Amino acid sequence: MIYKIILTILVAFIAIAYTLYKDVLVLSGYYRGPAQKSNGEKCRYLEGLKSKLCEDIKIHHASGLAYLACGDEQSRKTAPWPPPIDAYNNSLPLRGNFYVYDIEKDKLTPLILKNFPDEEDFSLHGFGIYESPTESDNLYFFIINHKRTGSVIELFQHKLKTFELNHLKTFKHDLIYSPNSVAPVSKDEFYITNDLYYIQSHWKMQFEIWTRRKWSNVVFHSSKTNTTEIVVDGLMIANGITVNWDYSRVFIGTSGTGELFIYERKPDNKLKLLDTIDIEHPVDNVNVDPVTGEIYLAVIHDILEYMNGLADKFQSIKPSFGVIKISNNTKEDKFYGIKYAKEKIFEDDGTLFYALSVAAGDSSRKVMLWGSPFAEGVVRCELN
Repeated sequence: MIYKIILTILVAFIAIAYTLYKDVLVLSGYYRGPAQKSNGEKCRYLEGLKSKLCEDIKIHHASGLAYLACGDEQSRKTAPWPPPIDAYNNSLPLRGNFYVYDIEKDKLTPLILKNFPDEEDFSLHGFGIYESPTESDNLYFFIINHKRTGSVIELFQHKLKTFELNHLKTFKHDLIYSPNSVAPVSKDEFYITNDLYYIQSHWKMQFEIWTRRKWSNVVFHSSKTNTTEIVVDGLMIANGITVNWDYSRVFIGTSGTGELFIYERKPDNKLKLLDTIDIEHPVDNVNVDPVTGEIYLAVIHDILEYMNGLADKFQSIKPSFGVIKISNNTKEDKFYGIKYAKEKIFEDDGTLFYALSVAAGDSSRKVMLWGSPFAEGVVRCELN
């Protein structure tokens, strides 16, 4: 009897260990081999962003304007990033910059903050844009700000074809503690991903990552009902989040498991899981083209190389990356339950660019923009 119990426990342990080992090998890129060097013939750096590191980019497709959330290279050498790890104890001010880029005119312009104190921290990460159906020329920016006193969501109003961001409100709540990305669904409501649970302890954070704890979540906030609640729990390093054109679907990418989750947004703002797509790469930011419905994912090619790059401060190690496009499957295998097509449309070994965090695509203008919190500048690539 004891022998059978021990054997059962041993078999269960081996099965769990194999699953973890297999997942780590897949995410590490072991089965993929080295990334291929991009020829870069259709890609170039935007002018005017020297020493700027842009973690997130959103395209307003109707106007052809792209908005860039950036930090300064020098300040990120003295103020630890990614926040909020170690940043709260920093004595220096944290200040980032927003830019607007006209894709058709190839023109970059900085945005000026209004009604926002100069001495206030403005440490940027992800952001989301809400376009009101009753205000055609106004956009509402929900911006993650990793202040030294704690992470918050800042709400700004932006009038199209102007160069100002007018601060309206700050959202602060105990459940918004490690925000990575934000997806607004109205002027008063948004979803955020908390990527990690431990946010002020380096070693606890490392424990959470390397033991693959599913302690990440998605939080919904409504100023209409004065509600802030967890709507998805048990994720592993939830990263990018976005919505489709009518806010009926919510897309969440995970870095810890390399998956894209597609949720239905219910009338009460709860989320019902519809589909899970195995990306087999750690996923960073997620962008949806509202014209085609195609989803663009910035992915890490080799997670171990990426972690070594972080430790090296990217001095000698330039992590490889890829861009994956998800679309509706139109091939014959769709009749066998394969609903989505997955295609890697870009790959680079770190020569052209590195540590990619965002790939924002515009199918109408056949342009894609790349950004990174660690690599200088923004890259523009022409799509076929």
